[in-house]
Amino acid sequence: MTVSTQPDWALELISLLEQQQRIYEQLTDLSRKQTQLVSTGDAEPLLTVLGQRQQLIDQLTRLNSRVEPYKQDWPALWAQLDRMTQARVQQLISTVQSLLDAIVEQDEKDRAALSAQRMQIVGDIQQVRRGSAVNRAYGAPAVRPEMNRYTDYKG
Repeated sequence: MTVSTQPDWALELISLLEQQQRIYEQLTDLSRKQTQLVSTGDAEPLLTVLGQRQQLIDQLTRLNSRVEPYKQDWPALWAQLDRMTQARVQQLISTVQSLLDAIVEQDEKDRAALSAQRMQIVGDIQQVRRGSAVNRAYGAPAVRPEMNRYTDYKG
């Protein structure tokens, strides 16, 4: 019976990938909240959610810098892993990629919705401006007493 042992670095890699997965799951939750807030047009809570997302993205950036050395020599490192560890690493990578794809897709939908809302607001403002111009053009002129030319004398 042969017992395969995984390299020490494999445990660290799995831990890093698990941390990435947890952060992407949190980003997914915030993405759902973001979508709700975009649909209701609630700006202040939306800014809060975007701030929370930025904090998570900052954490991911730090994690990615720790994962980068593994990516640089990936084929050689992959060959050192036993099948069970390879399966776990592949499952984590697939899950993270799926979460990322879903977040990017939802962000694109939210961006399009925000753009449509912005265009609606621009249209509304232009309509108000046109209405004001029409009112000024066709409204009754302001009457000033010094402009009166005729007076009615009773005598």
